[in-house]
Amino acid sequence: MAYLRRRSALQGLGFLALSGLCPKMLRAESIPAEQSWDVIAVGAGAAGFAAAIAAREAGARKVLLIEKMALAGGHMLVSSGMLNALDPEGQRRMGRTDSAEQFFRDTFEGGGGIGNPELIERMVKESPGVIAWLKSIGVEFDPKLYEAYSGVFPRAHKTTRARSGLAYTQRLLARARALGVEIRYRTSAQSIALNAAGRVAGLVVQTPDGKNETLSALGVVLATGGFGANLSLRSIWAPDIPVDLGTTYSPGRMNEDPATGDGIRMTLSAGGAVTGMEYVLAIPFWGGRMLDYPGAEIFLTTDGMRFTDETAAWDTVFSDLIATGATEFWVVTDSRSVKGATFATKMQQGLADSAETLEELARKMGVPLKRLDRTFRLYNEAARNEMDPEFGRTRFLQDLSKPPYYFGRERFEVHYTCGGIAVLPDARVRKGSEFSSEAIPGLYAAGETTGGLHGKFRLGGSGLLDAFVFGRIAGKNAALHALREQAKPL
Repeated sequence: MAYLRRRSALQGLGFLALSGLCPKMLRAESIPAEQSWDVIAVGAGAAGFAAAIAAREAGARKVLLIEKMALAGGHMLVSSGMLNALDPEGQRRMGRTDSAEQFFRDTFEGGGGIGNPELIERMVKESPGVIAWLKSIGVEFDPKLYEAYSGVFPRAHKTTRARSGLAYTQRLLARARALGVEIRYRTSAQSIALNAAGRVAGLVVQTPDGKNETLSALGVVLATGGFGANLSLRSIWAPDIPVDLGTTYSPGRMNEDPATGDGIRMTLSAGGAVTGMEYVLAIPFWGGRMLDYPGAEIFLTTDGMRFTDETAAWDTVFSDLIATGATEFWVVTDSRSVKGATFATKMQQGLADSAETLEELARKMGVPLKRLDRTFRLYNEAARNEMDPEFGRTRFLQDLSKPPYYFGRERFEVHYTCGGIAVLPDARVRKGSEFSSEAIPGLYAAGETTGGLHGKFRLGGSGLLDAFVFGRIAGKNAALHALREQAKPL
């Protein structure tokens, strides 16, 4: 434990040195009174929208949502939209039984047994309410439940719209506007302003014309996303992740990804704490994956051989691939699998292709037919027997015996940073240490910018749930804090 504390402290200092920052803070006296807000939420993604909406619903009169990009949605906009939540009725329809205890256990064990139990418990407990809340603002869900990639249980919801991420974004945007939340685009937060007592007093932001402006606020919610697109931070905290890996937000164009660790930087500068920064999740995202669920496809090396349990956690698949000496692989399914929302686009763009026979598949993949035939024969036998002597796979939805076959080339990209700002279960930012129960008054954080909940690995479908649950908690508590501060005598 002492080692972890030393490591965290040293890494934090390294980041500040790297960024050229010192942990100095502005004073409230320097903030013009006319630029006054009850709550400011930073980042117009899932967590930021949830926070801004919850703040208004909790009684905050003036709420501002700022976004450094030119449009709303963040990573939510381009996600598959899979959203884990307890849904006993839906699971009974599928002949499955879920519980809060099982969801907790799946999350805790999936994260390597190091996730914060209090955060996990809060997320699980609030999950049904998130679905109800989203339905109340107009989101329509498919009645079927799915097992998201690396989700280990069919508790993932998706919208009736083909692009669930877009569906969430549109409804959240409409709700925020209906409540009178002001949204400013191309406005980036630079630093947190504190008053003489060390309480949040506002933000310094950069406006679209490049000028710095100081805004006053009694409550600030950081919902700025992770640091996957910041190579400097990755080199400090996750040096084992190859620098040539891009991100799933914009494969091959990492400079377009807004996940640059802004909230983490500001938190450290204001005296807050971080946790679990070394845990960075990479997933296959170059274009070859055609399904939003595991169990109906196989992964093959470029010479046509299986190399892993295809239903295992992505960190396991990644390690198994690297062990072969390769960085790319083939993904293959057949005609019976239910294709994901982006399937048609991938076929049109040439990221995925089809073959009517194994012979055609072998020719297009550039692998020996005899080897590919053996691979398919062994896999189909394993699927029918639900026993995989090669890689220990236990989950099979089908064999692959019904052409046409669909296939695509894949490589890993950084998808999620499991570490970030250390928060308490009420979304307050911990002060000084990741183990501290003391918080910076008025400062809250939610979503991927936070750490501690998912441990080493995030279950598929839980990223959006985390953002919605703690975004709502952060916004509500920021509003209540602001109202209490306003009620104090001068």
